[in-house]
Amino acid sequence: MKIALPDGWRLIAKNETVSTNEDVKALPSGSDKVAVCAEIQTGGRGRMGRRWISPKGNLYVSICLDLGGLRQAEIYSFLSAAALACAIEKVCSGIEVKCKWPNDLLVDGRKVSGILLETDGVGRLIVGIGVNIIDCPEEQMLYPVTSLAKCGFRVTREMVLEELLRQFDFWQKRLNDEDGKSAVLNAWKRKAYGIGKKIVVNLPDKREEGTFDGLDNDGYLLLNKGGEIIKVTVGDVFFGSAGRNENG
Repeated sequence: MKIALPDGWRLIAKNETVSTNEDVKALPSGSDKVAVCAEIQTGGRGRMGRRWISPKGNLYVSICLDLGGLRQAEIYSFLSAAALACAIEKVCSGIEVKCKWPNDLLVDGRKVSGILLETDGVGRLIVGIGVNIIDCPEEQMLYPVTSLAKCGFRVTREMVLEELLRQFDFWQKRLNDEDGKSAVLNAWKRKAYGIGKKIVVNLPDKREEGTFDGLDNDGYLLLNKGGEIIKVTVGDVFFGSAGRNENG
C-alpha cells in the first residue's frame, strides 16, 4: 500500500491480521503517529467487545498515539469522527456524512463506519477505524448499514486512508490551539445526526428515553427527559421511540 503520509507519520500495511488494534498494542514503547492497516481482520472488534466483520475490500486501520498521558484521550472520539467525516466527504464528492454519538458515521441514516478507542496501559491511545468501502455485512449489526459503493462512490482503501491521515494530522494540530477542544467539538456538532430528535439510550443497567439535546463541553450526550437533563457517558443510542436491546 503506497500513500502520501503527513510529516512524522508511519504506516505498517499487512495482508491479514487478527486485529489492527492488537497489532498497535504490540508496537514498541514510545511509538507515536503509527497507522497499522490490514486488508483482512480475522478477529476485528467493535465497541463493548462486539465482533466487527472484516471482509477484504474495506478499510481497517488503527492509529497509535503517544499523548504523554491520557488527559485528552476522550476528545479523540470526536476528533477521529470529524477527521474521518471530512476525509470521506473529500474523496466522495457530494456525499453527506453525519456523526452519530458516540463514534459511528452515517450516510443516509445508515452506518458506514465505526470507531473504537482503547488504551494500552502504557499511556498510548489506540484509535481503531473501520470503513465500509465496498461491502457492508449485516450480520450481528445493531444498526442499518451501508457502504460507499452502495452510495454510488468508487473509491479505494488507499484514497480514504491517505485523506483520513491528512485530516487526522490537521485536527490533532488544531487541538493544540487555545480553543482546540471547542473547535473539535464544534466540528463534530456541525455534522451531528439527530440533535433535537427523540432517542432511546440503552445504558449498561437501564434504558432511558427523551430528546437528544446535543453535547456538553466534555462531549457527554445530553438527554432531555421531560425537562430533566441527563448526561450520558456511555450507551447505545437509537432514534425514534423504540430502542433495541440486542448486544450483537
